[in-house]
Amino acid sequence: MSTDKHIVLDVGHANGTGACGHGLEEHEVCAELAVLLKRLLVLRGFTVSVIDYPEQSNAMDLNRTVAACNALQPDFIVSLHCDCSANEAAQGAHVCYLSRKGLTMARCIAGRLCELLPGRAESVVPRANLAILRRTHAPAVLVECGFLSNAADAAMLRDNLPGVAAAISQGITDYFEN
Repeated sequence: MSTDKHIVLDVGHANGTGACGHGLEEHEVCAELAVLLKRLLVLRGFTVSVIDYPEQSNAMDLNRTVAACNALQPDFIVSLHCDCSANEAAQGAHVCYLSRKGLTMARCIAGRLCELLPGRAESVVPRANLAILRRTHAPAVLVECGFLSNAADAAMLRDNLPGVAAAISQGITDYFEN
């Protein structure tokens, strides 16, 4: 695929401020995922920017991320995250959206990602309270790549992160091909 589309990948949360479980930490997982995902998207012809402010507080990270996304004016923003729950049985990925374009992208990504990380009742969820979706000018989705508190999800993220990146990459490609 040859494209002139610009994708921003946002590494969710600053160092040590997100979800933790089974020896994994959200920022670390998402930073590694962003590297893998960028490589795959570039091979597919996308221009990719990664935004990450690991040493900031969550509030500063979010504000700087929104400002950077708006300055870059990408075609789409994909924010990468992991979940955590006191219920260790909670599992699965889902994709949050706000706009109509976000819904379409969320369905494309979730259709691929939830094959690897099943378990949620809803794989695509509207969310008006997420700043990355609400305050950025470009359409955006927030991808929750499973629960670090769930042994099976954590194992997938630890042992098959390239597969997770491939699923997200294919979902993004599906969106722009249709």
